[in-house]
Amino acid sequence: MTIKEQINKDFIQARKDKEALKISVLRIIKSHFDSFKIDNGRDMDDKEEINYLLKEQKQTEEAIQFANEAGRDDLVQENKEKLAIISNYLPTMMTQEDIESFLTEKGVADMAMKDAMKFSMAELDGKADKKVISQVVKNLLAK
Repeated sequence: MTIKEQINKDFIQARKDKEALKISVLRIIKSHFDSFKIDNGRDMDDKEEINYLLKEQKQTEEAIQFANEAGRDDLVQENKEKLAIISNYLPTMMTQEDIESFLTEKGVADMAMKDAMKFSMAELDGKADKKVISQVVKNLLAK
């Protein structure tokens, strides 16, 4: 089952269960997927869906940080719940050690920085955090 199919199924269930926050979060995600289809004449592929969800996850984490700084515990709790909903649809991200072993195996340490970054980002897109990938590549090239 694709991410989009799972979200549609969960959206219907959330409406039946009257879960307001989950309905709201899934409605936003569904509308983005539908807008993409209208604009581009095709459905998002898995990588595009994951990248959109990662973007939403990052924005929600930033919202939690800002709410913490403002002392808004109500917003912190709401955004944590939203983050949990979004995270349910994301695959498990690779750890720093996994990334390092994968890139070492592929010979990234022998590439130029530009080529190493281009290769690494393309191979690990949607599988690992981009900041972590960047840091691992820099560390491998510094050795």
